[in-house]
Amino acid sequence: MPSRTSGGRRGLARRLAALALAFAGCFSDLGPGDGPQVQTDPADPTTTTTDAVTTGPVSVCGDGLVQPGEQCDDGPLNGDWAICKTDCTVSSCGDGFRGPTEACDGGDQCLADCTAARCGDGLVNGDDEQCDDGDLDDTDECAHTCRTTGCGDGVLQDGEACDYGPLNADAGACTSTCTLAACGDGFVGPGEACEPGNADPPCDVSCALASCVANIDPEPGEECQVADEGCTDRCLLNVCGDGVPALSEMCDDGNPVTGDGCTPDCQLEVCGDGLLVAGEACDDGNQIAGDGCSPACERDAYFVFVTAETFSGALGNIAAADARCQDSAAAAGLAGTYRAWLTFPGDPPAASFDRHDAPYVLPGSLAVVADGWPGLVSGTLAHAIDRTADGEELTGDVACDDAGNLAWTHTRATGSPFPGEPCSGWLLGSGTAVAGLVHATNLGWTEGCPDVDCAQKLRLYCVEQ
Repeated sequence: MPSRTSGGRRGLARRLAALALAFAGCFSDLGPGDGPQVQTDPADPTTTTTDAVTTGPVSVCGDGLVQPGEQCDDGPLNGDWAICKTDCTVSSCGDGFRGPTEACDGGDQCLADCTAARCGDGLVNGDDEQCDDGDLDDTDECAHTCRTTGCGDGVLQDGEACDYGPLNADAGACTSTCTLAACGDGFVGPGEACEPGNADPPCDVSCALASCVANIDPEPGEECQVADEGCTDRCLLNVCGDGVPALSEMCDDGNPVTGDGCTPDCQLEVCGDGLLVAGEACDDGNQIAGDGCSPACERDAYFVFVTAETFSGALGNIAAADARCQDSAAAAGLAGTYRAWLTFPGDPPAASFDRHDAPYVLPGSLAVVADGWPGLVSGTLAHAIDRTADGEELTGDVACDDAGNLAWTHTRATGSPFPGEPCSGWLLGSGTAVAGLVHATNLGWTEGCPDVDCAQKLRLYCVEQ
């Protein structure tokens, strides 16, 4: 008679065999030798093992490690407008998001290579272009201005003595037929009192009234006598634009155009004189490099600052927020256009801000904050944005509990948006929004303080466009 113990063992063996059959049914699609069984290490759930090999960490997009199946992974810098997108694929032209190195991505004014439509690209874009042959040759039918060539286009071409564009006029320095005004052309031009052949009053061949030299007292039509100070030899008072230099004039070339060495108000045109004229991208009145305008009057930097003023989260619409930055810049004498570094619904900075290759610098100190747009959205600044528009340096700590050291942003370091409606779309002083730390140079400069009460008054970052 078998013992209870041996019977129990046989029962246990039968149950184990049944379980083995059940598990075999679960994996019946694999078959013998179809592949190793995957297990998770209880000590580290992120690590998987097989009966043959340890595979390492499970791929997680956003952990900062590029693993199988990922094109990239920049960790917290992943984003749809970033170099590495939220799904760990590399930003590319045509993906619908404006990457850091793209001027645009989609739309009527964006080319297939994600560069902005422009005069000279070979395509007629918008209402401002009449033609576009893709070259800078002004002697063909399409000028470098993308306007059809001809008198009045503002481009001097073969057969034209002058062309001031819309300033051409029969009685002007350049006539409507693109010839220089001259005595005897039938029109009373700059500096002329009359045209020869006029009988009443008589006009001599020099376009002066016949009475100009002969008399002592001014006759009808005369403004002065030649001997009088400030009187021309045609008995006209000397004025800027008459082609006759006077003591009060630095120059007088007789025309109203800029870019030819003499301004319309008869001042010499020199880079660094503070007068912006044709051919100059800027002119800040000095010869200092790195201050936004180079000694050659080309842009060599763009300003970024934090407002001295503070505001609740009820900032209003985009135009209202940008106006606060523009007002701060204007009060400090900073030229240019400025926008607030804020994310509005559907419009983060990465989507619509102008992007520059030149450095972004602080007013006053001219310290470099970032080396162009890619540096500004890299997650690390070369210098904190801790100066106001007038160059005043702010002091304080990197702490979320001091409103004076914070700036409203609701924007990630890549210029892309945080989710949600900050302060009800920046319309109310209630709710919360993300703020940046004015004295930080890491990610915290723009995303350091989540859930800041919209009733608090914080600063704004302002970026020149």
